[in-house]
Formats: sequence, structure tokens, C-alpha cells
Amino acid sequence: MLLCVVLVHGTSTSLTLAYHFNYLSGALEPMVNLIWGACYLISFVGLMANYGINWVSWVIRYRLLLTVLLVGTLFSAAWSIDAGLTLERNAHLIGSTFIALYLGFTIPLERMLKVASIVFGLLMLASVIVVFAYPQLGIENYEGTNVWRGVMTSKNTLGFWAAVSVMLFITQLEKPNSLGVRLIIAGAAVLSLIVLVFSVSATSLLALIIGLLIMGYLYIAFRFELGFVSMAVLGLLSMSFAAAAFLNIDTAELIGRSGDLTGRGAVWQQTWKLILQKPLTGFGYGTIWQPTPESLWIQQRLTDFTWKVFHAHNGFLQLASEIGIPLTAVALLMSLQQMIEIVYCQYKRQQSGLLFVLGFTVALLISNYSEARMLVHRELYWIFFIALPISMLQQQTVVTVDDFVPIPAPLSKRTRDKVATHATARTHRQELKARLRSQSVNVTDTPTGRIIDVSPDENNN
Repeated sequence: MLLCVVLVHGTSTSLTLAYHFNYLSGALEPMVNLIWGACYLISFVGLMANYGINWVSWVIRYRLLLTVLLVGTLFSAAWSIDAGLTLERNAHLIGSTFIALYLGFTIPLERMLKVASIVFGLLMLASVIVVFAYPQLGIENYEGTNVWRGVMTSKNTLGFWAAVSVMLFITQLEKPNSLGVRLIIAGAAVLSLIVLVFSVSATSLLALIIGLLIMGYLYIAFRFELGFVSMAVLGLLSMSFAAAAFLNIDTAELIGRSGDLTGRGAVWQQTWKLILQKPLTGFGYGTIWQPTPESLWIQQRLTDFTWKVFHAHNGFLQLASEIGIPLTAVALLMSLQQMIEIVYCQYKRQQSGLLFVLGFTVALLISNYSEARMLVHRELYWIFFIALPISMLQQQTVVTVDDFVPIPAPLSKRTRDKVATHATARTHRQELKARLRSQSVNVTDTPTGRIIDVSPDENNN
């Protein structure tokens, strides 16, 4: 239930409806905030009830870069231009991280992806329905052209989650389902691709192509155990396809004009000026971007914008302007760490779910070229970015309990009991086999039947 709520709220669907029906926004927006607060509380209580303090030690030990990043954003309140706003948004960031950790530790990856595929499929279907049945909500005007935004806040948001849905449904096709289920999944993938095309989100389309290429490359390389030369040739071929996609997609849209008729180049230029003013510390997490009517004065004071700019249109530039270059480097290293974990787990035991985790991570990092989606609180981008790799490690820990696992995820009491029971039964079987091997067995066939004589072992057991 928590996962379903987070999927709907994290894709901005609930807030989009609240803001569109502005005559209800006075009641709907506080309700959305209340639901997020309840999710924070449920996740924290769930972590403590299932794992005690062990989940904290695990995060510090195996997610040290994440720990440093969160602590750094929290301490940015000390030099923030608005300490109160930074602390408020830090609370939401830490709460969102609680949700990600709880989902990652508690829900197996396969189940999480199954639930996500159902919710994403319904969201894609709802987006198509509102485009035709209620275009005031489902369509937005982008530089004089009507494009789809569905039930989400913008065309780029819809485009990104449509691209993610395509990757998710493709990986779900590999499961041994019935023909009817496979046809439904294939239809959902086609529907998501149609939504992506009509959202006219070039960044999301590019992210999808590169994500699928990398997923396909690793699947083929590990599935067929290719040698170095074969892997190199396949890698060059994949890079050629990616380059062709980059050259043929309308990449001018990536650096063109945003939905508020403002060039991204001008936003990047202003952001660089902010970074150069405070390269080590930034101006405090959550202060400059996503302005509210109460905090808009910060953006107006620090920049030359004469309009409201909601984000820097580049995830890492936005981080550097708010928390400084060193912590932005930490975020990049954390992304690299998770990519290495995903590839290693796929190498150890190939599973379709791991390929989706890889594709999502690649798509998210690419989308940060023209959108700001790193370290964003109360968004599914950040929650999935943290939760999916942890759930992947949890799955690897359970499946390969007898093997070496690079980063064992903490197991809940129920899972530990199941593993212990399995280990006890296995030990009992091994002892029984050893005892039988140590005995002398004589078999004699007689007209009335077969006589089996088992001689006792040396210990007379």
C-alpha cells in the first residue's frame, strides 16, 4: 500500500490534480502533504520495528557516500541564505530517504517492479484518457504546439515516466507468464511508447534509447559469455547506435526553450554565476530553486531573472549552486558506486529486474542533462534511485545466501528465520547422507523379495 501511494504521489499525479482543480487546492494540497508525512512516519517506524538500529549501521557502512551527502545538505543550513527553508526541505529529503530505505529493505525487487508496472500502466492509460476526454488537463501548450502531459505536472515529467515504463514492461516480458499476460504487457509497452512520442520530450526519448542499448549490451554480453573481443565489438556497435540517436533526435530541444518560454542556456549561465560565487558551500539546500511565494525573493535577489524559474534545468548544476561542488562530486561518486553494484550483481546472477534497475539509473542520470532530478525531495526520482539498488542487494542476499555477496543487505526477522530454517534442514540432510555413506549396505535378491542388510558404522549409530 505504501509503495502504491508513493508511486502516485511521487510522479506528481496528486499535486497536478490539486493544482489543476484550484477551487479544491485549498483542501487537496494539505491532504497531499499530510499523506507524505504519514509515509515518512510509517517508513521510519517500519525500519526500527524490522531492523532495530542495524539499518543505520548498514547505511553508514555500505552507503557512506549517501550518508555524507545527507549530512552535508543538513549542515548547509548553517550557511544557507534562509536556514528555516533549508531545514524544512531537508526534513522532506530525509523523510523521502526513509521511504526509499524502507521500501528497498522490505519489498523484494520482483514484487516492487510488478506493483510498479501495474501502477505505471494505469497512469499511462489515465494520461491517454484525459488527453481526449479532458484536454484542459491532459494537454499543454509548448511553444505554440499542443503536447501531452497527461495526469502529470508537465510534458517532460510524463515523457520520463513513459520512457521508464517502456523499459519496465520490456523487462517484464522475459518472465514466464501466460500468452494473455504477455500480450497485455506488450500492449502496455506500446502504449507507453506512444505517450512518450506525443509528450515531445526529446531528453526522455534519448534516455530511453541509451538505457535500452546499455541494458541490451549487458544482457547479451553476460547471457552468451562473450570474450573480450566480442564484448568490445558489441560495445562499439552500441556506442554507434547511441551516437546516431544523439545526432538524429532533435537535440536542439534539449537546450532550447523551456515551458516558460525561457532558454535553458540563460538559466545555465545564471547558475554558473551562482556556483562561482560560492563554489565550496553553495547557498543552502532548497533555497534558490522550486521557489514558493514566500521564498521567491531569494531567486530575485541572487539572479537576474525577471520570471520565476523552478529549477536549473541541469541536476548537477543545481546541486552545485545549492550545496557546493564537493558535495556534488559526492553525489556523482554515489551514482558511480550504484552503477558498479548493478553491473556486478548482473554478472553474478542474471535477472531481468537488475537490467531494469540499470536502465532506470542510466535514464535518470541522462535526464539530469536538461532537467533537475537529483536529490529532489518528495519525488519518485530520488526514492527509486535509492530503493531499487537496495532491493536488488536484498534479493541477491536471499538468493545467494551460501555464496559471497559484495554488499549484504540487512534481512528482516521473518527472512532471517526462513534462511535459518533452510540452513538447518540442509545441515541435517548433509549429516544424514554422511551417515549413510559410512554404513555398509548389502542387497540380496530372493524369490520372495529383496533383503537389504545395513551394517552399523564404527560408532554403532
